[in-house]
Amino acid sequence: MKEKQKIIVLKIILAVVLISIILILLTNFNTITGKVVQENFYSWTKAICNQTHCQDYEIKCSGNNLISKNPITGAIIEIPKDWVDPRNETYRHKIC
Repeated sequence: MKEKQKIIVLKIILAVVLISIILILLTNFNTITGKVVQENFYSWTKAICNQTHCQDYEIKCSGNNLISKNPITGAIIEIPKDWVDPRNETYRHKIC
């Protein structure tokens, strides 16, 4: 009788572990893509440029509303004077 109880307890523990692993994988799936989406919240990186430099920022949005814009340390480049941003005007200025 005790052997059967041990097997049942082990099966329950295994089921809980498997369910936990599945939930963790489902929760973290979107972070693998580089864009995190959760309840209309997302973050992404964007280069913001002026006449002399481009700086990468981490942009956090909720829908179309900016939550934060943080420069990424070390992600800045100096651009040549004759450089033309290849991105279209809409994308260049779009934040969220």
